[in-house]
Amino acid sequence: MATAPTDPQARFLERIDRRARYLKSLQSAGLGVYLPADERQRNHAIEQVVRTTARPSEISVLTADTLKTATELIRNHLEAMQHVLPHDVQYRNRIKRSW
Repeated sequence: MATAPTDPQARFLERIDRRARYLKSLQSAGLGVYLPADERQRNHAIEQVVRTTARPSEISVLTADTLKTATELIRNHLEAMQHVLPHDVQYRNRIKRSW
């Protein structure tokens, strides 16, 4: 078994990677997570997922770059899932943004 990284940044990014792999398995099963059409709501929801993934003791030591990297990773996986949603949901989302 691999040893766990001791750096808080690395532990957090490893945890985010596990979440991303889970999202990938949902997508391969034909499931998707609905994202709001409004860009602000979508960004807030994704950032909230990233922040709640961090442990309370890690939040104070995580850098802005680490949080940005994690947010982009989760965003990419969630946006890739949008094509498996029903067409009416895709249409509403496309009004605000082209997936």
